[in-house]
Amino acid sequence: MKTIWLIGAFAFVALTTNAVAEDIDAGKTLYTANCQKCHGANGQGGIGKKLIGDASKWEFAAFKNAVLNGLDDEGHKLKQPMPLFGKLGLTDPKGKVPDDTDLQNIFAYVKTLSGKKG
Repeated sequence: MKTIWLIGAFAFVALTTNAVAEDIDAGKTLYTANCQKCHGANGQGGIGKKLIGDASKWEFAAFKNAVLNGLDDEGHKLKQPMPLFGKLGLTDPKGKVPDDTDLQNIFAYVKTLSGKKG
């Protein structure tokens, strides 16, 4: 009976892990369409906050709060203007409020930017 339970537990973990795996290519597509204009092609900043470095080291919850609510990792209003994608929705696809999958994908892509030169 323990063997069946263990097999079931491992299968559940394997399926759950695959279900939440980030899609960096999808994140790049969303980043390019919605974030690049302000944060730069390589996350170097511009109108918006520089994402390489500090922001790429945030926990996912802080990243989500910044994108949806315009708050930094300490819960303070961002100094630079940020579209409130939680209220306004994305630019592309227009009006779609990003869900956790979208945000995890974008965040995974942002983390890849830290090794690029801006």
